[in-house]
Amino acid sequence: MAVESKPLFHPEVLRQQVRSFLLPEQTAAWQPKLEYWAELVRSGRADQFKESELLPDFLTDFFCGLLGYTGPAEGADTYTVSRERHVEVDGEFADAVLGRFRKDKEQFVAGLEGKGARDPLDRPFAERLTRSRARLPPCEAKCERRVNKN
Repeated sequence: MAVESKPLFHPEVLRQQVRSFLLPEQTAAWQPKLEYWAELVRSGRADQFKESELLPDFLTDFFCGLLGYTGPAEGADTYTVSRERHVEVDGEFADAVLGRFRKDKEQFVAGLEGKGARDPLDRPFAERLTRSRARLPPCEAKCERRVNKN
């Protein structure tokens, strides 16, 4: 069963956005942490760990630290990242969900699924091809733009 992967975004649209993009000021303060993660992957040390061992730190460093998402432990009435409790699919859960979460209301924006350092990002594994995407939020279903060619 052949799978054709298509780009999520049109390259010219990305080029236009990247040309005008300026890094936020806080990025300079996070440069050592970014370099740490880059070296962890580049050196092959990340390959020594399971995805589940690195993922909590990765989510905290990148999404909470660098990008400014907040979790429930910060004590605010509203938080913007939640881990492993939303968006159930075939008995599994997304590793994290971005959105706006309160006690009485949950608004989902995107589901995050971590992959190991050696997992290919441009194609799913064979067992993931048959997994149902019907119950994922629309943004996640759009991200899985894979055309199944039998």
